[in-house]
Formats: sequence, structure tokens, C-alpha cells
Amino acid sequence: MTKLFFTISLCFIAALSYGQAKLFTGRDSINAFCDKVMQTFEKAKYSDAIQLFRQRSVMDTLTINNIDKTMNEQMEALQPYYKRVVGFEFLEEKPVKNTVVRRRYLLKFENYFLTVDFFLYNNGTGWTVSNFNYRDDPKELF
Repeated sequence: MTKLFFTISLCFIAALSYGQAKLFTGRDSINAFCDKVMQTFEKAKYSDAIQLFRQRSVMDTLTINNIDKTMNEQMEALQPYYKRVVGFEFLEEKPVKNTVVRRRYLLKFENYFLTVDFFLYNNGTGWTVSNFNYRDDPKELF
């Protein structure tokens, strides 16, 4: 299962050189974007959440569509085990100066959880989502 989640992360990384993102001018606005994606995941609207990246990430359309398809297939396969989504929590933010930030969330299901990471990048003129991944590995929390 972890290999599938790792594959999604690689898709995001591979897309870095292809897309052009619309920049957020401040940290508050990009943090609100991450929260909005998580609120959409909380409603189990995975396609809607992934499609939000069209506006605000460096990923191209093909990559976003592939991630959308893969995530929906994975969530459908996990649903009998994890059950329904019951919420999410913001866990931490780790900055590297004012250039790169990782925001980590916990997406909670009835029987398990996923950690969700957003990697944000500031090029000096604004912020964008440069990477995103989700995992079911509890070691990520400790």
C-alpha cells in the first residue's frame, strides 16, 4: 500500500518542470488553500480536491488527471478497511527560512488515518504548491 502512495508522490515531483502555477502573494492565502483542499478531502470529494491544484500548483493537466484517477482508485480500495472520513487535523508546519515549507495534516477515517503533506515554495515573488503527497505509514508521525 505504501508503494502506491509513494508512486503518487513521484508523479507530483515529475510534474514540477511542466506546469506554471498562479502564485499566492502571502503565507495566509496559501495556508488557506491547503485548508480548503483538506476540507474537500474531509467531504470525501477526492476529485474536487485534486482539481483545486489546477489553479495553484506547478503540475500540468495530464499529471493532475492521472493523480485524480489513481487517488480515487486507491480510496475506493481502502474504503472497506478505513471506512468513512471523519475529519482532519493540522499537525505541523516546518519552514526552511522563508523559501520552503512543509504543512502536514492528518486525514482521519473511522478505522485509520493518512498523513497529508503539502510542500510550498516561495520564489521571492509569491508562493506555490510544489509538491503534495499522502501516506498511510505511522512512522511519518514520529
